Amino acid sequence: MRKWLVIVAATATLTLLISPTVQAHATVTRATLPSFYVDLEGNFFPAICDEHQVINGNHRKETFRCTFPDEVPDRVICDTAVGCQWSSDFDGAPATSAHWVITPSGLMRGWASY
Repeated sequence: MRKWLVIVAATATLTLLISPTVQAHATVTRATLPSFYVDLEGNFFPAICDEHQVINGNHRKETFRCTFPDEVPDRVICDTAVGCQWSSDFDGAPATSAHWVITPSGLMRGWASY
């Protein structure tokens, strides 16, 4: 029994020591970038987005909060699972998975993974 407790304690200690090291290698970038939305009718809506990009190893995720300085598009909920597409405002890369919402007040919020 005592040997088992020592093993559990050692494992927990190693986990705590390794976790900060792995997280310390993430790169976080914050920026305000120009963006846009094109609705199903082909109407173009310029946007300004506050974005956070986190790169950790071979995984990249971006979150964004956008406003439309001119006309506001209709409310929409969009996801890559239903055929919507998103490309990074940082470098134009297409997202492998994304989800975003445009609210009735004209705020677009979402995330994308690459």
